Amino acid sequence: MATLYNQKVKNTFPDLLTVLGSTAGEGLTSSTKQIFDGDGTGSPLWMGTNTLKMTDSIIIYGTLNLKEKSSQPSSPTDGDLAFISGELYIAK
Repeated sequence: MATLYNQKVKNTFPDLLTVLGSTAGEGLTSSTKQIFDGDGTGSPLWMGTNTLKMTDSIIIYGTLNLKEKSSQPSSPTDGDLAFISGELYIAK
């Protein structure tokens, strides 16, 4: 595990991650915010308190587990996935 113990801020700052929203220092909220490194370089990862979004290719090494939903998404968009009653649905 990486640690910041005994490290100088100037040497570790580029490796720290942050989110950028309309209010500085707000942290995560229900709205997704892009993840940036300490140098301000944006990633393809967006995160909120209950949403994770990627804006580029997703590569999964290992198993992707989908949890059962009780109903279809209320307003699905292209590519949305839902696993309902043992069936996988892809919105188109």
